Amino acid sequence: MGSRKLSVIVTVLTFLISSTTASLADNPPRRILSGWLPDYSLARNLPTVEGNLDLIRDISPFWYGLTGETSIKDKYALGKYTTPIEQVISRLKANNLILLPTITDDNPKLVLANLLANPSSRTNIVQTIKALVLKYNYDGIDLDFETFYTQDGRSSWVTLKPNWIAFIKELSTALHDQGKLLSVTTPPDFAPETKRAGNSVFSWAEIGPLIDRLRIMAYDFSTTSAGPIGPLPWSEDAVKYAVTQMPASKVFLGIPGYGRDWITKVEGVCPKDFASSVVVGAKAAVVMREALTLASSNNATPTYNSTHAESTFTYTKTYVDPTNSASFCTASRTVWYPDERSYTARTNLVGKYRLGGVAVWTFGMENTAAIATIRDIAKSIAPDQVIGSIATDLEQIAYGSTFNLTGTFKLPDKSPVSSLNVRFEIKNSADNTWRTLAAGVTDASGVIAVPVIIAQKSQIRLISEGSWERLEGKTNEKVISVVPSVSLSLPASVKAATTYSVTGQVLPKVAGIKVAVKQNGKSLGEFITEASGSFTFNIAPAATGLATYQVIIAAGEKNTAGISDEITVLVR
Repeated sequence: MGSRKLSVIVTVLTFLISSTTASLADNPPRRILSGWLPDYSLARNLPTVEGNLDLIRDISPFWYGLTGETSIKDKYALGKYTTPIEQVISRLKANNLILLPTITDDNPKLVLANLLANPSSRTNIVQTIKALVLKYNYDGIDLDFETFYTQDGRSSWVTLKPNWIAFIKELSTALHDQGKLLSVTTPPDFAPETKRAGNSVFSWAEIGPLIDRLRIMAYDFSTTSAGPIGPLPWSEDAVKYAVTQMPASKVFLGIPGYGRDWITKVEGVCPKDFASSVVVGAKAAVVMREALTLASSNNATPTYNSTHAESTFTYTKTYVDPTNSASFCTASRTVWYPDERSYTARTNLVGKYRLGGVAVWTFGMENTAAIATIRDIAKSIAPDQVIGSIATDLEQIAYGSTFNLTGTFKLPDKSPVSSLNVRFEIKNSADNTWRTLAAGVTDASGVIAVPVIIAQKSQIRLISEGSWERLEGKTNEKVISVVPSVSLSLPASVKAATTYSVTGQVLPKVAGIKVAVKQNGKSLGEFITEASGSFTFNIAPAATGLATYQVIIAAGEKNTAGISDEITVLVR
């Protein structure tokens, strides 16, 4: 702001904590729901998103796969949808959703690891991802690079880890420079004392300061034999560790909307049509919304396992040769799947650890009750709304003068919020965005008092700091006008009929202000200030005696109209 100054005075009183809190039922739910929009069946999955916008901050369309240092596979295009991707993007943005599309590692074993080891190819990958984000004006990107732990092998992690960190640092800088976000999706990792097998290659502590979101894939715990999809103790241990590695607000717990249906035993000889598929260990996916139908159609009764926080049931199925009824086999099957109680148990971890939220794989798999339970919890941990008001003793000031600004911050039930950090923001005609000039703290009455000096016509406002307990509070905007000051370099006396050059100075120093100069009440002409706020004109009074000079300043977008005092000069 150059020579412009701002002074802030905060009255410090004894802070009192109000025992009155706003009813959480009156607050909108905390927006804790995130997740993936699969690259199939948009007609089924989009309604879940659009029907729960009050819960959702961001979504990740599962649309892209990295296939080389300069190539990305467009899974949406490969899906042969009839609706152009631009229309889907526009539809999602119209709902004010943050779009963080997911890009997966679709390279063979060790390919991406080797690319990240080379600084040149690593930079190419960064620029390729950045170009994708900018092409569609996405809000950022979500990385889901799973080959590191599914195929590459733990022996490669020591070499990979520093290259992965370097890549995240470079990508983070490239995206943040464009005002974009970086989300990273990883499998669970755990504190050493848990003695659980984790995935330390993803380096949570090192990438924590660089990323905006960490999504933990707390599912696929049981892969080779029947068991829970993402048992609660295992999921919670991952959360406990994550919040020690980075701010909890960055952490999102990934929760499954699907289950598995395993074959655990086969009796008899299966007909050839089923011989390769009906084998012990084979499994099929079961989406949550269809699990009860599967159980009912097979006369099974699900049991909820409170330890794992998942439901399970068993049934048998017979596979008959359609051409020979004497040829058949019978399979014993075990199903594990999440239900609304599973979602309750996992979503409760958001409040317990103050996480950013939960991320569902995927939208559209859930049943209605599961979303309802997320909403109930989101309302129970909803941050209080903070209502701010602003007042000033003056709305127009002379250049260099002070006005007194008062902000009051209360909860909806009118109880004051004390000890609240508040920032003062200003925006004038030269600003594209708001600027923070000062900060203070509310007193026991929820009030902050700020004497302020501004140099030109400006919009002002106060904003309270958001926290887990409270939303950011923002006052209305207020306009303060500034009457400029003007000075003239007139001599005390002049000779009659002699020309003198006179310089005027307008403060604030702004180019383009129109000024008119009068001599003895008559116009000498109009002049425009230069960048320094100065202007020049000539005088040549004809008669001896006294001459008076006065400057009239026209109103502009940076100032109000003004008029100087009359200045008297002796003409000899």
